[in-house]
Amino acid sequence: MRKLTSREIVLLLAVAGLAILGWVYGRGDGSGGVGVKAAELAELEYGDPPVVLLARLELTAVSYDSKARNLFAYYTPPPPPRPTPPPRVETKVTQREVAPAAVVQRPPTPPKAEPKPPRPNFRYIGFLGPKDNKIAVLEQGEEVLLAAIGEVIQEQYKVVDFKYEVLVIGYTSEQWAGQTTDWPMKR
Repeated sequence: MRKLTSREIVLLLAVAGLAILGWVYGRGDGSGGVGVKAAELAELEYGDPPVVLLARLELTAVSYDSKARNLFAYYTPPPPPRPTPPPRVETKVTQREVAPAAVVQRPPTPPKAEPKPPRPNFRYIGFLGPKDNKIAVLEQGEEVLLAAIGEVIQEQYKVVDFKYEVLVIGYTSEQWAGQTTDWPMKR
């Protein structure tokens, strides 16, 4: 005789369990698992059947307005009114002046762009600590940096404030003193 596999053992236990459940809930008496016999059902009193007054079911004519609101159709708004055309201004034709020789004008030179502060080369991952003393967690390559408000990062940046999923970064250089950059959290 061969040894049963674990799958066959599980199937045998499931079949045995179902057989036991069928026997317990069926009680073996053929009642179909309800546990109430037909004689007990016959003894139940259901009361009188409801009375339906057919005279109250008369059909009354209902008027139908085909232009009324239809609950089953989408509302289509009327088209917007057409805009009124602008009033015509009549101009008088007068003697035409001869324009002097065309002078070529150069387009104005665009204003010089102010230099922008350098962008940080680290990622803002999140923060640690309580809400009144947060510490920023930054990542630069494999290195993890920690900095609280007011601390300098990489000698040119400083942590100014924390916003919701944003780190506000200031600069130590006098050239960009007072400027800040919102550095969003990277996931």
